[in-house]
Amino acid sequence: MRVIPVLAFFALASGPVAAAPVIFDFANLMYTGSTNSGFLPTDGVPCSGGDLCSSNIATTLGGDLTYTNGGLTVHALGSYNGGAFGSGAAVVQDHENAYNGKLSGSDAIGAGLGVYHKSSDTSDDNITSHETLWLHFDQTVSLSSVGLRSEGHNTTSWGSGKTFEYSFDNSTWTTGLLPLNVGQFGLIHEGSDFYFRFGGSHADQFYLSSMTVSAVPEPETYAMLLAGLGLVGFSLRNQKR
Repeated sequence: MRVIPVLAFFALASGPVAAAPVIFDFANLMYTGSTNSGFLPTDGVPCSGGDLCSSNIATTLGGDLTYTNGGLTVHALGSYNGGAFGSGAAVVQDHENAYNGKLSGSDAIGAGLGVYHKSSDTSDDNITSHETLWLHFDQTVSLSSVGLRSEGHNTTSWGSGKTFEYSFDNSTWTTGLLPLNVGQFGLIHEGSDFYFRFGGSHADQFYLSSMTVSAVPEPETYAMLLAGLGLVGFSLRNQKR
C-alpha cells in the first residue's frame, strides 16, 4: 500500500495559502527632538521641518523613497506637469507629531506621502495641481484599500464631494471621492503600479497616508501546486492497482 506524500496531500487539501495583509502606514512619522521614528524609508534625506524627502529640495528635485514591510518593497516617486517620475519633482513623507495610529475615522490624525515641485516653497508637501504620485512594488500585489489625508493632516478638512484621481497604468484615470470623515478609500486591484494625482471635477489636495496590500503568489507557487496534485494522482492510481 502506497502512502500519499504529505506535502502533496496538503496542497490538494488547502491550495495556495492566502498571504496576510500588509499595511504601509506612511502617516506614521513623528519626531522627538531631532530623532525621527515610525515607518521610515530605507533612503531619503531630511527636508522641511520633520519631513523626509527623496532628495535635498534646496538643491535638486528628484529621486524616490523606498519602503519595505512584510517582505514587500515599494518605491514612491513624484512627477509634476507630466514630467518624468523621479526628475523635477521630489516625493516627500510629511510628519505629524500628533499622529495617533488610526488608519481611518473622523478622529484619525496624520499626513503621509506627497510631492514637492517647488524647491523654494516648503509648504508644497502634499499632492496638489499637476502633481502625481507613483507607487511601484517589486512584485505583484493585491491592493484592498488606500488611506488619504487632507491638508489639515486629518480626514475632516475636505468639503463634501471633493475628488482625486487614480490609475494603474498612468494612462486611464478614474475619479474617486476624497473620503470625508473616513480617510479610507476601498480600492481593489492586482498589479505592481499605482498612480494618484490631483484631479476630478472638484479636485482638492491630499496625502497618501497608507496602502493595504497582500502578496500575490508567484507563478512558481502554482507550478509547485500542480506538481503536488500530479503526485497525488499518481499515488492514487498506484493504490488502485
